[in-house]
Amino acid sequence: MLDWASRRAWARSSLEGGVALALGTTGTGGSRAMRSLHFETREGGVLLLTLSRGKGNRFDLELMQAVSAAIREAARSPATRALVLTGAGPCFSNGIDFRAMASARVQGRPAADRFNRAIRQMILDLWTCPRPTVAAVNGHAVAMGFLVAAACDFRFVLEGDAGFGLTELSFGGGFSTLALELGRHVLGRDLPQVVLGAERFDWRAGVRNGAFTRSFSDAEQLVEAAVARARALGKLPREAYAQAKAQLLAARVDRVRSESEEQRRRVDAIYESEESAAAMTAHMQRLLQG
Repeated sequence: MLDWASRRAWARSSLEGGVALALGTTGTGGSRAMRSLHFETREGGVLLLTLSRGKGNRFDLELMQAVSAAIREAARSPATRALVLTGAGPCFSNGIDFRAMASARVQGRPAADRFNRAIRQMILDLWTCPRPTVAAVNGHAVAMGFLVAAACDFRFVLEGDAGFGLTELSFGGGFSTLALELGRHVLGRDLPQVVLGAERFDWRAGVRNGAFTRSFSDAEQLVEAAVARARALGKLPREAYAQAKAQLLAARVDRVRSESEEQRRRVDAIYESEESAAAMTAHMQRLLQG
């Protein structure tokens, strides 16, 4: 296992070597969060949130915090009846911005812990949002990108050649209790094959295994169908929908919230192993070259 100092050295070398310079970092000017997350209010109290951060809509700390804040505000707002989440461009989300994650690790354990807490909080906020949520998955959704889509009540997908799945093992990553409980909620008995296989599946397999509710052949039709579904769900009695959703999720969410700090650190420590560090470095280099 790598100690914390070695872990920081690995992260620093990745940054200094220029790894992941093409992983979706934003440009200059304006508010990062507002540039990375676009808001649009649709008829019927539907809030359309669009991830818009670089080529792969990868999550850094600011984007995760912006998504959490938007969800919490929507849950408090009487005007918002439902939410739709989609991605800008040809991708829904390719998961974590590894450069941002490496930067947090370089800064030390407090910054790394803050980054990890933001991941957990964003997914929990979305999964437990009392308002109806619909994902319009317009392209690749892998690793944490897939979890974000899975956290929505309904998941519509664009037919095409995009890949989906929980691919963390392919780059030496671990799985939190939250990731596995959310995965079980959506994928059921198919979860072990998806996790341990560490391979992407296509939209057809996603419809079969429960990852997606419906598929559409046109990107514009996908978003409009998701908005229409959200609008219809938003017409249901608000308190009744929130209560039914909370009851459906209660056992799984309780297990997530009862996870100890020690358990979370054991998962995070997986990234400290020599083989995981090597796999992560190779993965980042492949992304840069691609």
